[in-house]
Amino acid sequence: MRSQIDLPTRDREILVALIRQFITSGLPVGSKALAVQLPEPLSSATIRNVLATLEESGFLLQPHVSAGRMPTEKAYRFYVDRVVAGARLTPDTEKYIDLTLRSDGNRLERLMIKASRTLSEVSHNVGLVLAPALEEKLLEHIKFVNLPDHRVLVVIVSKPDLVENRVVRLEDEFTQEQLDQAANFLNAEFHGWSLGTIRLEVFKRMEADRILCDRLLKNVATLFMWGALSEEETGPLFVDGAAKILERPEFEDVQKIKQLVKTLEEKAKLGRILGACLQTPEAGVRILIGRENSEKQMQHCTLVVAPLHYRNRAVGALGVVGPTRMEYDRAISTVDYVAHLCSRLLSSN
Repeated sequence: MRSQIDLPTRDREILVALIRQFITSGLPVGSKALAVQLPEPLSSATIRNVLATLEESGFLLQPHVSAGRMPTEKAYRFYVDRVVAGARLTPDTEKYIDLTLRSDGNRLERLMIKASRTLSEVSHNVGLVLAPALEEKLLEHIKFVNLPDHRVLVVIVSKPDLVENRVVRLEDEFTQEQLDQAANFLNAEFHGWSLGTIRLEVFKRMEADRILCDRLLKNVATLFMWGALSEEETGPLFVDGAAKILERPEFEDVQKIKQLVKTLEEKAKLGRILGACLQTPEAGVRILIGRENSEKQMQHCTLVVAPLHYRNRAVGALGVVGPTRMEYDRAISTVDYVAHLCSRLLSSN
């Protein structure tokens, strides 16, 4: 999706100046306003000619004849790929993020909440964090506790740094001894494995020798099938700053507000959008501008997302969503910095 287009130096300088001014003001930009922003003096007539050329090339649009011009998604893509790459936060901002995310320890849920809030606060957009799904977590220890009415309490201790309790109802009835045997088997055989890989291995062993498959393995498989360790599509999603983005002039349109609010409320859909960004070979920060996003309700927004790692495994994602008129350098550098810091905190715990 990276822009392969290059522009003559003068055209590039005028386009970049216009984009930056439009991002700041939100108003169409005219030739006179641009003249004072350029590194070398140019006449208004020369600037108007360049603007007309850029409009013909699809970089700009003009709301009406007497108005200035506004950048298109194509212009933003050029700006992100050719100008913003390598932007850094100020040392003071990096220090603030460090202090915020390192405070109160780094328990997973608390870290995810603080990260979404920090992303929103620093970038002035909606902060999103897709925490690791249970499937991706690495087993440290598991325990099953028998409860009345065919229910079982499952306690899972996993990396990165999480203790989860869930109660499941099973069709079969288990004794506590059978549950202890199943837990001991999992802890002995699969310590350090991802829970998704454990499930596949258990069913693989059963399939390999259906006749000799013993009761213990069948019990373990039953606990998987009936939800004790059931497959999750995505991990929990943390969202912060939705009210802030609705104050932006781009969302004065009631229909746009409804679409965005609906999308932010559908956390499963948002989780899939963030998760899909991690299924590509591209490393680092990804930016989806407007219609580059396949989700129709997000096509008037920009999504900036990066993977969240536990050691060398991508286990989640975080990012920001805002209008296409966003401070791209600030948003991209914020997402990149927070993603690397959260990954270090998770991996070192």
